Amino acid sequence: MPNSLDFTMNQIGGILLAAGLSDRMQGPNKMLLPYGNSSVIGTTYQALSQSRLLKTVIVTGRDAVLVQDQILLQGDDQIVHNGLFTSGMTSSIQVALNELKSFEAVMVCLGDMPLLTSADYDLLINTFEETCDDGHILVPWFQGKRANPVIFSRQYFDEILNHEQPNGCSGIVKRHPEKVLNLNVDSERFITDLDTPKDYQRLKEK
Repeated sequence: MPNSLDFTMNQIGGILLAAGLSDRMQGPNKMLLPYGNSSVIGTTYQALSQSRLLKTVIVTGRDAVLVQDQILLQGDDQIVHNGLFTSGMTSSIQVALNELKSFEAVMVCLGDMPLLTSADYDLLINTFEETCDDGHILVPWFQGKRANPVIFSRQYFDEILNHEQPNGCSGIVKRHPEKVLNLNVDSERFITDLDTPKDYQRLKEK
């Protein structure tokens, strides 16, 4: 059975979710909004690509071609399209996970968190490698609020692939409280995402 020593080989893959409908943005696709020298999804992926993840799978949905054009793929990273993206986040996680079944763990990342840095991602990766085994889930928390991204060890891959709740894997986390490692982080970057025009304005101000 894999243990924490196996994770020093950096067998953690990344799932970057960029397939949502952006319903609350009142029109625009939030992934394509200008941010920094790129776009929201371009900036988010750039930080992720500079982290210690061995491979990242980016999932597109709405405006797939336009989103793909914002991403300058690095290394073994790849882009996959979720034809069922309107059914919710879970289906996008499942599409990506099918490309990462050989990994020891996956980190599920949101495409609308451009404030996160490669060091932020590496903090979670390093903590998981140092403290978790094949049966753990790493969940960051900031000032009592559950944050992102979350890392799942491979023990949960089948459960994720068969998960029926449409809006992500929080139900899986809740079913295994004894296996969850709660990591307190010291930056609100881990809870700052983008859903509304007001959120976008606050992000630009930061």
